[in-house]
Formats: sequence, structure tokens, C-alpha cells
Amino acid sequence: MPAIEAFSGEELTLAENSPREPFFSVIMPTRNRPELFSRALHSVLTQSFLDFEVLVINDGSSDDHLPRYRELEKEAEIRTRWHHLLQRPNGHGPSYSINTGARLARGSYLCILDDDDTWEDARHLETAHRVIEAADGLVDVYYSNQAAYTADNMRVPGPLWLEGLGNSLREPNAPFGTFRVSPKTLLSHGGFPHLNCTIIRRDLFLELGGMDEGIRYECEVDLYLRTLSHAQLIIYTKSFIGRHNVPRADRKDNESTIANLTEKRLSQLRVYQKSLALSQHPDVIAACQSRLADRYKHLAADFKQRSRHTLAALFARFALACRFSIKWQAYTWYLEMLAKVRER
Repeated sequence: MPAIEAFSGEELTLAENSPREPFFSVIMPTRNRPELFSRALHSVLTQSFLDFEVLVINDGSSDDHLPRYRELEKEAEIRTRWHHLLQRPNGHGPSYSINTGARLARGSYLCILDDDDTWEDARHLETAHRVIEAADGLVDVYYSNQAAYTADNMRVPGPLWLEGLGNSLREPNAPFGTFRVSPKTLLSHGGFPHLNCTIIRRDLFLELGGMDEGIRYECEVDLYLRTLSHAQLIIYTKSFIGRHNVPRADRKDNESTIANLTEKRLSQLRVYQKSLALSQHPDVIAACQSRLADRYKHLAADFKQRSRHTLAALFARFALACRFSIKWQAYTWYLEMLAKVRER
């Protein structure tokens, strides 16, 4: 398939004449949200640590928004490189945009920031750099936290993402009050890191094949599980470095609002089935089995509520195969009998 990025002569000149690689490459996918993106970009460019580049991946924004993006591009400083993808009805998706940025990145580590969120800690990159440089080995991934806010600026109560992990960690065992954590510790918590709070070694990201471009909802969970299957040194900090603005449900401009609940559950099934089949890490495999069981149980409950008892019984049986319990076996039998009665 031919490349679809459009480059300007200035971008190519910058890439060719750059004297050295930056430490961080910040990838910012954006589509049809130039004003929100402007705030996100400002939160990056005002970081205290300066050894980074920014790769803006405009995912085929509509003609109504392109003029504003072009204005921002003209105003941008030399560390910011812009890449415009061709227009498609639903865009190429965040995974494709992030992969595009990763292939073009020159930094040793990749950071990702959504166009509707911000980094609130101006020393985020400075702290991450200090931790990575002082670690007793090559850091593969660095995870942190962010706070979530609704459209009316109300903070969403936690714990969210990896926030609850901090409650189980006591004495720091990594530089500057951070924690060296294992996949088992991370997976026992049950959450996952948002991409805004993920810094991953570029070579590892590329070795993993980048983001799965066939997954649009919770694509970060897929990357997270594959990272845990291969990473040797993982650092976690309790610090809150960013702000996540929860997408409004009535606006279909985000992957989490475009899909309905059943579509979201099916996407989650794909993520966990994939890692269950492909991972060789025992902790990842065990976590995927457990989470698959939970998702199948949710689907069973959803279809029972819709009085689609045959499907409810089928998904209940799948859940039982993933994680057996006497109680759930009895409930599965109940759903199967209910389906037979309804079919008569």
C-alpha cells in the first residue's frame, strides 16, 4: 500500500539536517479538533525539559478545520513536525496515526498525547528523563497517572487507570521515588495505563509492531499487554502528570463515543483473545483468561436483559470455560433452561 502522508519540503529538510536525535519524541494524533489540540500542544511546548521533538499527525481533518490547523502549523516552532494524512470518512484511527509518528520519530523514547487532553505537570518530561537516566538498566517503559474531568469540570472519582496501584506500593525501589514493577504487580491491579501516561522505548515499540491498527477501542490495552510480555525493566510513578477530558457521550468525535456498549465489549474480547493466544508470559495469560471471563459475563447479562436468552446462555458458557466456578456453572444452567423454555 503506498504511503499516504503528505510532507512539506521544510519537514524533510528539518529531518535531514537535524544534528542529533532528541531524547523524547512526542506523538500527537489529531482530527477535527484544532482548538483543543492547540491547548494540548501548548502543554507540551511549555515543558521544562527541552530535548524533545513533536510529531503532529493530522488524521485527515475536514476542510472546515484545515485552515486553523495550517495557522497552527505556521506558528509552530522548529521542534514541531507536521504530517497530514489523506481524508477518509472516519479517519485512519489513532493506532494508524501513532504508528505513523513512531516510524518518523527520531527520539529514544516515544510519548503520546491525545489532542483533547493536556500534560499538567510542566516537569513531566524532565522527571521521566532523570528517572530513565538514573535507572540500573535500560528502561523499557515508564508509566504515570492522570486525572479525569467531565465536561462541567468535575473530577471523576478514582481509582482510574493505574492510580490504585499506588496503594499497594510502599517503599520506592527506583530513582527519585519511583517503583520498579513487574507484570504480575501491574496486572494484579486490574487497570491499565492511558497512552497519555505511557513513555515507551522506541526500539521496543517498533519491535512489538507498534499499535494494532485493526483495534480502535482500547487499543492502548493491546499495546500494554504486549509490552508486559516483552519488557525487562518497567518503572511506575504515583505522580499525576496529566488531565484527561472525558468525551461527551452526545458527540461522536471520539473512539469511546462512536462505538455502542456491545461493540466495546467485542473489541475488548478481541484484545484479550489476541494476547491469550500470542503471549508466552504466564502472568499475561492468566490475566487475559480472567478478563475474558468478566467480559463474557457482561455480555451474558446484557443479552439476558434484552431477553435474548440463547445468546446469554452461550456467552455464559464461554465465561465458564475461561474461569470455572460452581456458582457460575449453576447460573449458566439456569440460562440454558430459560433459553429452552423461551424457544418452545
